Amino acid sequence: MNDRISAMYEKTRNGFYRRFRTGEIPQDEIDRIYRELPPHQAAVAALKTALSPAKPVIIPGERFQFTRNVTGNAIAPMQVGRRIENITPDWEILLRDGLNKRLAICRQQLEDKTLEPEKREFLESAAAMLTLTNDFAAAYSRAAADAGETELAQLLKKVPAEAPETLYEALQAIYFVFSMLHFTGCTLLGFGRMDQYLYPFYRRDLEQGVLTETEAAELLEEFFVMLNRENDIYGMMQRGDDGESLMLGGCKPDGSPAVNELTLLLLQVSETVAMINPKINLRVDSDTPDEILLAGLKLAKRGLGFPQYCNDEVVIPALIKFGYPPEAARDYTVAACWEFVVRDGRDIPNCASVNLALAADRAIRKALRENLDFPALLEEVKHFIKEQVPQPFPVLLPNPLFSAISGRCLERGRDLHCGGGSHYHYGIHGCASSTAADSLAAVKTLVYDSRKIAPAELLAALENNFADCEKLLALLKTAPKTGNADPVSSEMLKFVFNAFADAVEQLPPDARGGRIRPGTGAAQNYVMMTQCPDHPWYLRATADGRKEGEFFSSSLSPAPGVRARGVLSIFRTYGQLPYDRVCNGGPLTLELSPAYFRNPDALTKGVQLIRAFVASGCQQMQMNLLDREVLIDAQKHPERHRDLVVRVWGWSGYFTELDKPFQDQIIGREAYGQ
Repeated sequence: MNDRISAMYEKTRNGFYRRFRTGEIPQDEIDRIYRELPPHQAAVAALKTALSPAKPVIIPGERFQFTRNVTGNAIAPMQVGRRIENITPDWEILLRDGLNKRLAICRQQLEDKTLEPEKREFLESAAAMLTLTNDFAAAYSRAAADAGETELAQLLKKVPAEAPETLYEALQAIYFVFSMLHFTGCTLLGFGRMDQYLYPFYRRDLEQGVLTETEAAELLEEFFVMLNRENDIYGMMQRGDDGESLMLGGCKPDGSPAVNELTLLLLQVSETVAMINPKINLRVDSDTPDEILLAGLKLAKRGLGFPQYCNDEVVIPALIKFGYPPEAARDYTVAACWEFVVRDGRDIPNCASVNLALAADRAIRKALRENLDFPALLEEVKHFIKEQVPQPFPVLLPNPLFSAISGRCLERGRDLHCGGGSHYHYGIHGCASSTAADSLAAVKTLVYDSRKIAPAELLAALENNFADCEKLLALLKTAPKTGNADPVSSEMLKFVFNAFADAVEQLPPDARGGRIRPGTGAAQNYVMMTQCPDHPWYLRATADGRKEGEFFSSSLSPAPGVRARGVLSIFRTYGQLPYDRVCNGGPLTLELSPAYFRNPDALTKGVQLIRAFVASGCQQMQMNLLDREVLIDAQKHPERHRDLVVRVWGWSGYFTELDKPFQDQIIGREAYGQ
């Protein structure tokens, strides 16, 4: 980074831009609007109200502009659970048309005198919100002119109203609309396949001499730094959990390779900037060039917890089997964390979570209490999994601005949440899978097969949280553990995920044809389901020897404290899962020691590791560099470790900014060396 961008980095990390937030959106008025007006009209009125105290902020010397001067959003707190979130806007539509062309489509549709009232209401509200966005961009343009920033004034006069022609214009258009969508209450918004939709602008700029490769890199560096500016107000569960992910690589809708020069440049820019946003995802297959894999590993070496790797050879067939058209499945990206997003629809990929270990625990306790045989115990596991699968899901609020740049919503005359999409599916997580599998494996081998533990003894130990049970705990540690490619624990792992898929597949589609996609992720639940006794799926002591109050693992990985034989045994374990039935996503998380990358040939071996991941049949993978002693010191002396980044679940954050339970869980993760 040059000196100017480095200064922006420091200002971002030091909270410089928060000083401009001197106003506040009148939340009482927003609440009243949503109580009194129909949803489409409320969205327009709320955005007008939110923009009333908002003023353009022009910061000299910065090439991109949109800085929040107010706190809050244009949505009532009681409606937050019904808003747009966990989805990627269709940036390609914005860059192709600009907002004026989208506005023209609205007006053309509204000329139809026979238009249904519901469609008219949507189109009128979409036109109003597009106009409000254009008006605010025009206000920014005037403010830039008043500040003597002539180039910025011309830029903001053009985009996002008109279609951009250069990389600079495209990036400003994206950031302005991204910021406006947050104003409307959207959150966890991603950036999709950035190396695909920006590539034409990048190539044209180079060919026409508008930019050199170095200047393009600097432009992207500044854009990446800027994406970290508002993460304290865009986050969800924790700071940094803000959904700003992008996808690179993979294939085109026709199946041909999509990797290009911009794929490599974006990986290099992320390595240079080394901030938590945007979170990089990389689609890989057997033919991904070594150059791309090496660039991804150099980025991983920075200790940011990304890129997250998605195995196209597993993901695409699973999405096609689920029912997506092949062209759409090949064009997939991810939502905020890892969940797969397919264009021209409204999949809600993070609706609920099922605690697989809780289902196993309830079944085990019942079997021990009632003297059931092991097959009967497994049937009870199925029952308790099914008990947790939710349906129906809540009706969501329309967002006409988001819908105006989504698929064919304008042509269909319907909001994305109200029938404007081609598909409507729901994603739920399957949590604590390794704890579930290890518990079942322990009971099978030690209670039923070898009879080394009496049913009453184990039941009493579970009920008393293993108090004074050191010998029993030592025996439970000898049971098969997930991650070692052991046949018993691996079979139990496959069992719980197949049972999860069975429970979901038994449910009929909803009125819009929406079905549930089960997944293998845990999200924040390794804390919420183990540290919060009032959680409906709270987990007590489990038969693998885990005590109440101890964590389970994040997504797919061995249980805390389990030492697997190595990375390849982990691949062999998790490569057996039925990903064609659990296709909502969920990464295999490798916790690596920083020493892994100190070996001179670490990058070369890393390429082999990624190729082994692809060949193993695993679905997703992320690498987290953890040094336990550094983490402990950071917890005691946060001022010494301001920029220490860790992978929390499907996102990366600054360790010292996390709540202590999340810090503790990360400290307890097992790390693997070279």
